[in-house]
Amino acid sequence: MNKKVIPFLIALCLLMSSSFKAQSLDETLSKLSSTVGSAYVKPIISAFGSNLNSGWVSRVPEATMLGFHLDIKVVAMGSFFPNDLKTFSASDQFYFDNDQIGAILNGSGYATGSSQYNAIMAAMQNKPFNVNFSGPTIIGKESEYLKILFPGQTISASGQSYTVQSKQIDIKEVKGFLDELPALPTAAAQLTLGTVYGTNIAIRYLPDVEIQDLGKFSYFGVGLIHNFGIWFPNPLPLDLAVGAFTQTLKVGTIFESKATQFGVYASKTFGKVISVTPYAGLTMETSKTTVGYDYVSNQTLNGVPVKARFNIDLEGNNTTSAVVGFNLHLGILNINADYKLANTPSVSAGVSFGF
Repeated sequence: MNKKVIPFLIALCLLMSSSFKAQSLDETLSKLSSTVGSAYVKPIISAFGSNLNSGWVSRVPEATMLGFHLDIKVVAMGSFFPNDLKTFSASDQFYFDNDQIGAILNGSGYATGSSQYNAIMAAMQNKPFNVNFSGPTIIGKESEYLKILFPGQTISASGQSYTVQSKQIDIKEVKGFLDELPALPTAAAQLTLGTVYGTNIAIRYLPDVEIQDLGKFSYFGVGLIHNFGIWFPNPLPLDLAVGAFTQTLKVGTIFESKATQFGVYASKTFGKVISVTPYAGLTMETSKTTVGYDYVSNQTLNGVPVKARFNIDLEGNNTTSAVVGFNLHLGILNINADYKLANTPSVSAGVSFGF
């Protein structure tokens, strides 16, 4: 297989999953505190985990003590986003910049440049306020923006008390980055080798591939699947196996996802040179994603914006799943497709060449 094919497929999938705005995801996240940033990226966390835990098995190894099996596969996965995660709301502290304070004061009837305006402006600068955030998540609409609701309160300035009314501020730098994409697509290259005592080993690997606006994309995974029919004196009516798989995915400096899967799998082949193999599996899955980005606050010290590096660990909702699919065998060519019923459902399809 041409060594340029897999990086191209990875880039194509990520091109599909982002409309590649002039502003990168790094720049978007830099406007968000850890609490708001966690809520913003939440929909993609479980999708990463579901994709990583998909497409590993398309048929069970043969129950042979020693045999030769080599399979080179390109598999594509897609995990579906729920509609109720396109928007979010959260509460946290926020420092308003001068332009935002000015808009709040103008909304309360204080004229720009007036003595009251200047006094309240000075009192609100570099002061945290408890506010409500709402708007699109990473999978929300590109045409919608993050909204910050200043609740209104009494501000003490120059020995007097001033009433400042509630005001909604739009942060146009934060919008739906994936613009209502229905599913997160991912591609993988997989090598499967065997068979020893009914066991195959599967390996996924991709060196760093530069993806515009997201950074370097890479992954590595490994797993084993064992047909325990090898230990029975008579052949079983189905090929039954247990398997365990683990994988790590990195997307730029923002996302690092780790996922594991343990499962029981069954398949049955009908035919010889041309054959069909229905397969199914019941699995236990986990995933965790570390989200890392640099936050730039409106707070300043000695006139310099305060910055912080956030590394937030978020667990996916990946727990149990049921997989059903089929594999079509045409000589050395195999084509498979399956559907995974889970908290975050997914589909996968693959094309492989094997012996």
